[in-house]
Amino acid sequence: MTTKYFQNFSLVNYNFGDNEKSVLFNNISQYVDIIDEVKNEVTLYNKYTISSGERPDTLSYKLYGTTDYYWTFFLMNDDVRISGWPIASYEILETAKEKYPYRTVTTNTDISSIFPIGQTVTGSTSGTSGTVIRKILDMGQIIIDTGEEPNTTNFGSNETITYTDADGNVQSLVSIKESAQYNAVHHYEDADGVHQDLTLYDFGNPNSSWTPVTYRNRLENKNDDLKEINVIKPEAIQKVVFEFNNFMKQRV
Repeated sequence: MTTKYFQNFSLVNYNFGDNEKSVLFNNISQYVDIIDEVKNEVTLYNKYTISSGERPDTLSYKLYGTTDYYWTFFLMNDDVRISGWPIASYEILETAKEKYPYRTVTTNTDISSIFPIGQTVTGSTSGTSGTVIRKILDMGQIIIDTGEEPNTTNFGSNETITYTDADGNVQSLVSIKESAQYNAVHHYEDADGVHQDLTLYDFGNPNSSWTPVTYRNRLENKNDDLKEINVIKPEAIQKVVFEFNNFMKQRV
């Protein structure tokens, strides 16, 4: 992918990391409002849906006959600039596993004052043990690192999970559900797509009309949203880029 986007940026001295000497580098804080003006002028852009696996440079070539204008997609679409280019659909599962690699246990037990983060816990039936990574109280969930790569060692449903606290007391909960973290429920939505809160300490009985949205679902939905972008019309691209570069040269 080319870097012509930076050709009109001024150079300033930067210190990278622990380097004592500064080096000349493009002033990436420079910005002009011409792209914002284009965003507000609906006659200058089209809606476009990114195909699975389509890259910024290949899309630029497809629309404009050159790879040089890939950077306009990031300036025209704030979500893409912030979150990055959408990944291919076939990469969703592996990405979800990388982002959410642990096991999730759901319980109706009040865990607000027990099962602290960093505590080693053990399943009484499965013999599975792991370290508590996180607690999500409003979902009745405990995220546990079982030490596997990836974490595939399971606790059982309806299994008692225990540990001994600092005072020598055995603390326990009963799991009502267990899954890979990426397949755990992130939240529930009603028919209108509105997030719904679960009844306190009754996490196993959500409203039957609600739809569970897992971490994997959420990642996939966000990725799909990123695919819907605005692109500058081919007949306007050269004029917009020309004006953009002129503004940038004036800022040098």
